[in-house]
Amino acid sequence: MRAEKKDFRVKFSLWFVFLSALLFTAARAALFLLNRDFFTGLSGAEIASGFLNGLRFDFSVLALFIGPVIFLLNLPVKSPRWVKIWTSVLVAQWVFMAGFLIGDLIYFPKVNRHIAEEIIQLSNDWGFIFSYMVTQTWLPLLILLGSLGWAVWEICRFTDRHYAPRRWGLGKTAGLLIAIIALCVLGIRGHFGGGKSLGVADVYNYTDSPAGSALILNGVFTAYQVGRKGAVDIVNNYPADQAIAKVQQLFISPDEKLLDPLYPLMRQHTDEKNPIYYNVLIVLLEGWHPYYIDGLSHNQFGATPVFDQIIKDGVNFTNAYAVGQRSIFGFAAVFAGLPWVPGLPMFGYGLELAALSPMPRHFSKMGYYTFFAQTSRRSSYRLCALASYLGAQESYGWEDIPELLPYQEKAPFGYDYDAMMFAADKIKNRKEKNFMGMLFTGITHEPFTATLPQFDKYPYDSWEHGFLNTLSFADWSIGELLKRAKEDGWFDDTVFVFVADHTSGGPADDSLKNHFRIPLVIYAPKILKPRQIDYIVSQTDLIPTVYRLTGLTPAYTAFGRDMFDESSERVALVSEGVNIGLITPKGEIRHGGGKILSSREYAPGFDKKQAEETLLSLDKTAHTLLKDNHWYNPAFDAAEKEVNRGK
Repeated sequence: MRAEKKDFRVKFSLWFVFLSALLFTAARAALFLLNRDFFTGLSGAEIASGFLNGLRFDFSVLALFIGPVIFLLNLPVKSPRWVKIWTSVLVAQWVFMAGFLIGDLIYFPKVNRHIAEEIIQLSNDWGFIFSYMVTQTWLPLLILLGSLGWAVWEICRFTDRHYAPRRWGLGKTAGLLIAIIALCVLGIRGHFGGGKSLGVADVYNYTDSPAGSALILNGVFTAYQVGRKGAVDIVNNYPADQAIAKVQQLFISPDEKLLDPLYPLMRQHTDEKNPIYYNVLIVLLEGWHPYYIDGLSHNQFGATPVFDQIIKDGVNFTNAYAVGQRSIFGFAAVFAGLPWVPGLPMFGYGLELAALSPMPRHFSKMGYYTFFAQTSRRSSYRLCALASYLGAQESYGWEDIPELLPYQEKAPFGYDYDAMMFAADKIKNRKEKNFMGMLFTGITHEPFTATLPQFDKYPYDSWEHGFLNTLSFADWSIGELLKRAKEDGWFDDTVFVFVADHTSGGPADDSLKNHFRIPLVIYAPKILKPRQIDYIVSQTDLIPTVYRLTGLTPAYTAFGRDMFDESSERVALVSEGVNIGLITPKGEIRHGGGKILSSREYAPGFDKKQAEETLLSLDKTAHTLLKDNHWYNPAFDAAEKEVNRGK
């Protein structure tokens, strides 16, 4: 018997919304089951709240992306082709969301949060994404595309067999379309009352903990909310004038003077001694975690014999922290003294438009040869362009660096050894007497690839083993760089700074200390005596430190202070996706902008209220000065040019 044909669009729409909600709920369940250690502190009521309130955020995404397509599908158009087009679009959206949620599940354990600002970075690196999908994830990609093709083919066959246009009156059709619009608006807004539509920060209306917020949110929602404008709306009502005054006490050293009340963190050293003109080479280490460095953790991985010796012979900061969890944040902090807090655009996506006083620019003005080299491609995170913008006279990427050794596999982010030898050649052939160089490594970035046989100490059967193999190669490469420095005669008068951009891996510990603590060593055996410093320092402290070591006295702004200055309390501001955090000598807190989300005491006497005031002051000051462009007054650059011209 031939099946009766009828208009199934309304029923299809309802079933599709249900299956989409089921997809998001299944992803939430998988997130919970695959990360039980992270969610172990949640009570039964909090878990139930995560699943129930999570639907509010799920429907917000569904209403935004699926709602308009359902509206178009249900327009009074009788053509079967019209139905095929929009049902196929819905199926494609479902498959895409499924793929994105799977990606979020894979990503979540690395940083214990959903994809957020990373979506902005990925949007500028489609070449790598495509290459990675084709070479590393080709089977899941093939399954995903095959499923999409099969589903579209089946929906088209189903339409041919079962679809017949409905014969509704104008009033009934109009009522249906108005109902769809109303439900979409309600879903996007997430509530009946006034105010803004549902945002990431609204999650804290339902939970007080990072684990609870992670269970409620989903990666599609967070990625969209951040990606649509490059920032997250976070409310911080701490008074700006009080915040700035508190931050001045934290960052302005006794021998520094403030230069302009409109630019309250811009300062200058009052020490007028002549510059020492040491060379400076900063090596930004991709994803190094102290846990895997035997000289810091006292483990026995055996992957870092060179760096272990550097730790013994250098100034080792054992309590150093990254400002964020992505490379671009470390880059901006080290070379421009910039923090990153939610509510600001990312560096490279608008934050750099504020007037800055970056380190490479000041060294260039002092007659130094300045350069930047990264192992990855020039377009990766646009770092080469950004380095040039920050004042580096020359910037180089993978395309410029010769491949020197017979590597076993093609590394997607290049080879540390090649970049270091390339940098050594640039230093050797420079015309200027002094140099300030910046190197960004990449071999320890996923996916891990085999380099040379002697570094394959472990099978590539786990993340940790792959990381340790590439870490061994990276460590050897640093040793070869130091050999070149000695052979070419620039080792003795060079200050080497080894600092990680962020951490990767490490023990199963959800503390901010574990997520943000990085190796940081200033290595200059002929200049600085070996020393271990245990108080807190941050990546943003490097600019004032390097200026002090070299005797440079420019007007500058940085969100930190000289790392050798012990005259004030030291804390570290960190940003964890949509949350901010503060690490102090006695404890740490996570904060959602409106309230404390979690805290941990390291030592007796930890004052959470005082830590919260400090954290909100740092956040408010960074946001205010950068958003209002009161970070640095570029008029001082023009005045400096006139002084130099007069000389």
